[in-house]
Parts: sequence; structure tokens; C-alpha cells
Amino acid sequence: MSSVEDVAPKPRAHGASVANVLNDLAPSDADAPAGQRDTLYADAVRYWRENVESHENEPYPATEFDAEWLPETAGEWVLLVKSSGWKAGTGYGDDYSQYYEQHIMLRERVETDDGVELRKPPLALHVEVMPQYRDLVFKSGDPLECPYGEGTRVVCWTTWAESGSEVERRMYDAIRAVYGDDVLDVARDRNPDSRRVQKAEAHYRFDRDKKGAVVETVEQSKDLVAWGGNSEIDAHQKRVQEGWLEARVESDRWDLLGFADVNFATEVKIYEIPNWHKRPASDPHAHPKIEASFAGADGKLPHVSEWDDAMDHLRTVVATHAHWAGVERADLVSDDFFDGAGAAEWTYHRPTGRREHLRQRYQEVATEVYREALKDSTVAVYDILRVIATETGATYDMLEDRTGLARSTIRYHVARLAREGVVKRLGNPVLVVFVSRDLLERSREILDRARPGRTADDMREDAEDRREDREARDTPSETDEDSDAATDDEAAPQRDEFVYLGDVPETIRDVAVAVYDGRLGDEDVRIRERRLREAPG
Repeated sequence: MSSVEDVAPKPRAHGASVANVLNDLAPSDADAPAGQRDTLYADAVRYWRENVESHENEPYPATEFDAEWLPETAGEWVLLVKSSGWKAGTGYGDDYSQYYEQHIMLRERVETDDGVELRKPPLALHVEVMPQYRDLVFKSGDPLECPYGEGTRVVCWTTWAESGSEVERRMYDAIRAVYGDDVLDVARDRNPDSRRVQKAEAHYRFDRDKKGAVVETVEQSKDLVAWGGNSEIDAHQKRVQEGWLEARVESDRWDLLGFADVNFATEVKIYEIPNWHKRPASDPHAHPKIEASFAGADGKLPHVSEWDDAMDHLRTVVATHAHWAGVERADLVSDDFFDGAGAAEWTYHRPTGRREHLRQRYQEVATEVYREALKDSTVAVYDILRVIATETGATYDMLEDRTGLARSTIRYHVARLAREGVVKRLGNPVLVVFVSRDLLERSREILDRARPGRTADDMREDAEDRREDREARDTPSETDEDSDAATDDEAAPQRDEFVYLGDVPETIRDVAVAVYDGRLGDEDVRIRERRLREAPG
């Protein structure tokens, strides 16, 4: 795909994380006991033992804090410390002794009528201090790897930082404030190659009236990337309040849509806070965000020097999807950290050709809809598609009621249509919908043309006949419920016999996932109720 230079409001940087390794373990200390090693980690542990002393005193208020990058506060900024069990230690078996990582956390201390409160601020800061000693082992006995050398590993998690070096600056400001100015020499000890970006995000907050269009756009991108055939896609959708859809898509092949070919995966998601619908439109938090974020890499994480390139990519993904969804500058919503419609202009390269790409994709899928609707062997699939098209989405209960088909027959065809890219299944209970609004409109036209003489009355009569035929053959037993598959739907499989869980390759977790996504229903899984209710042991 080609691209054009465009101008848009600059998406706001949000969450960020950077890791560094300090090679501050002197060779002469390598064989010394852990408490006698002169490293930042050892100093942090000594501080905890001398001041905090017990986990009952955590989180411990270490010091008041002041830095020029902090916003104004009605109270005081303080740094808290605590420790937590770490992944490695020393010894083996019963002699294994776990090490503890040290944490520094920023809080806002505010006087209230009920006393002093320590509040987690919108500008977050959390620093982790961990050992990097080659004589440490996991509980399994496997050695700890130290790819950037021995000493101390430090990680900072923060928000609203505009550069990787700003994240590092905040981290070292907090470390010095708690442990003292002389506990580290960054210029001397930091391994330059260890400066790695672990997290980066960029987002828009936009008017909630545009959410449906933005969700649709992200869903289309997911579909197009998958259509490229060269990507593993991790996609999540769920139905939320008042029929809105929340979408999240992760892929390492956004270049298939014309974005830069970066060496990391990118996640795009649309989300809002809980109970957003109870807030007035004047509240910024009543409106959703579209966010693009760094989602890991197969090899090395991006270096801090690549921060600007990574953020340009994330901002381009956000601005481009907003453009595709018809989100204008006036639709952006300001909050305490984002200027909304007043955000500064930003120049980027927007991929083009999406409209033609979508047209080709939906033409291909529309052909599949037409082929399914015209099958000579059965009208069952036509009826399923007709209900989904008429109702703009249908549950299994609705499909069962309106078509008269057995639920397992419906599930079979829905799963097959989903594999063909015609429909998708959302939420629990499952809502079956066409994969896009474009395909929904095309399918309505196709279904009208495919069987022009089939009326709603015909569908009602056939549904009743199917139910009566099934009742006449037998009671609604587990074995016979699906017998209409042979008469009305030759493509549907015959009912399988029940088997023990141990006789199939799937795990109990696989079964749970299949129940959740609708491949298995209430009539597909049996349990022994008495055994289930027995006390363990």
C-alpha cells in the first residue's frame, strides 16, 4: 500500500516502561555473600532491613519527594517502599532461599476529614530493583540468565512521559531520593545496550457517539490483517453496556495495512472505564479511548534510542484509525492530560488504499454468502443468515426459535460461517453478527435476490414443521435432538456419542473455552452431579 502525508492532532503518550541494567557488581564481590556485595540492589535490601524491618510495615513511607516533572498537588508527594518475592534465589530443594525485589511507589499524601490518605496519582511511578547475579537460580534449579551482565536491574513504570530518557530520569530521581545520591553512578555502571523499552502507548479520547464507527474500523483492520494470511492475530471482543462493542486486536503484521514494518507487535484497543454510561457527557471519563501500544517482540525489545520511531508508529496507527472511522478534531475530548480538539498538529504518513482493499475482501465474502444462500440441499443456512441479517445480529436462542433448527445444528453452521469470514461470535451469551456493516448491507441484498419467493411466513411454517418433525421422531433426547440435520441440513454432522474427557486430546481448559465461545452448549457437556457436589478428599 502507498501512503500520503497528512496532519492530525497529536495522539497523547500514555503508559511507558523502560528497563536498565547497572553493571555495579565488582569482580572482587562476585563470590561475597549477597549482603556484602556493593550493588544498588544490596543497598536497597539493606535499607529495607534497617528501616522497614517487617512486611507488616509495608508500604513504608520512605521520604517526601519533589521533582520538577511532578504536577502541582494539594498535599505532598511521598515515595513508599515495599518488597515482594522474586523469581530467583539461592540453594536447592529444601535449602532454597528466595530473593526479594524492592519497589518504590509514588503517592500523593492528602489531609482529609477522616485523616491522611495516600492516593495513587494519575501521573504514576513505580520502580523495581532486582538482582542480576549469575549464582542465583530458579526454584527449579535452572540458573538465572544475565544477558546484560551482573549487578542490578531496574525497571520504571510511569505515565505521561514523552521520551524514554524521561522515563529513566524519573526512575533515577526516585532511587536517589530513597537510597541516597551516592548509591549509584549511572554514567559509569549502566550497560548502554540494556536500555530497553518494555511498554509504550499512544491514544486519543473521543466522543462516545463515535465509538461504534471506531470499533467497526478496528474490526475491519483485524479482518484485513488476517486476510493477508501471514499473521498470528490475537483478537478479543465482548459485548458491553447498551450494545456497545469493545475491541482489542494484537498483531505483528500491521505492515499488511500499509503501516511501517516494525520489529515488535502492536496492540490496538478501544476501552472505557467501568460504569462510563452512568457519567454525564460533560465528564471526560464518560468517553472512550482508542489506544495503540507496544505488545512485545520475539527478539530484543526496542532500545531507548528507538523510542521516537516506536511512538511515531503507535501515533500513526491511532490517528489513521481515527481518520478511517471519521473521527474529526472536534470529536476529540480533552482531559487533564490530553488537549482533545486543542491538541497540537502533528504530521504523519497515512496508509491509503484501504477502501479498495476492503471492497475486494467483502466482495470475496459476499460471494460466499451467495453460495451458502443458494445451496440446493437445504434452506437451513439461508434461514440462519436471514435472521442474522434481519435482526442485525442474533443469539442462539433467537436462531433456534426463528428457524426451528436444533441448537447443535445452528452451532455447526455458525462455526462454519465464522471460519469462512462471514460471521463472528461476540460475548457470552453469544451474539452472532456479520463481520462488518458493509457485509451486513451486502448480505441483505444477496438474500433478497437468492430466494425472492421465500417469505417470512414460509420461514415460520418451516420452523414449526422442523420442531414437529423432531417431536414426532422422539422426545428431545441428547441423541436425537439433532436428527433434523439428516433431513433438513445434509451438511450438518451426525450427533457424536458422548466420550470421557480422558479419551479426547483436549484439556478441561479447552472444554471451558469451547463452552464460553459457543462451540459447546448445555447439551454438549455432561457431568456427574453427585460427584460434583461431594466434598473433596
